[in-house]
Amino acid sequence: MPLTVEQARLVTHSYAQISIFPHSYSELFYHRLLLNHPFARALFPDDMTHQIFVFSKTIDVLVENVADLPRLRPTLIDLAKKHVKYGVRAYQYAAVGTTLIDTFSEILGEDFTLEARQAWELVYTETAGVMISAAYPES
Repeated sequence: MPLTVEQARLVTHSYAQISIFPHSYSELFYHRLLLNHPFARALFPDDMTHQIFVFSKTIDVLVENVADLPRLRPTLIDLAKKHVKYGVRAYQYAAVGTTLIDTFSEILGEDFTLEARQAWELVYTETAGVMISAAYPES
């Protein structure tokens, strides 16, 4: 189900707020992910500096294209295939999504409205859905 214009606006607006947070949301995301899901540690290098940078740039692209997510399909398929090579499993996408949304909620507090949360959940569900179906067609 495509995002509405209002949902795309909520994602863009909330991300603008998240991006000016004094601490990198990407660092906070990985801290939470590795704390709550220790299985993930083996998927990443010891030095997370590059990974943190790449993750934030990936979310930048996602937000820039939020009004037309199908446009990102080829990029998401390529990314999904790389994730398979890294050892990512289909079920792990849920933990990543929950951690990302919870990180945004922590950063924005009351400003992360129910509507903004639902818009982000839809973005993540659509994005992860494309990636999972491309990388794990048997799922």
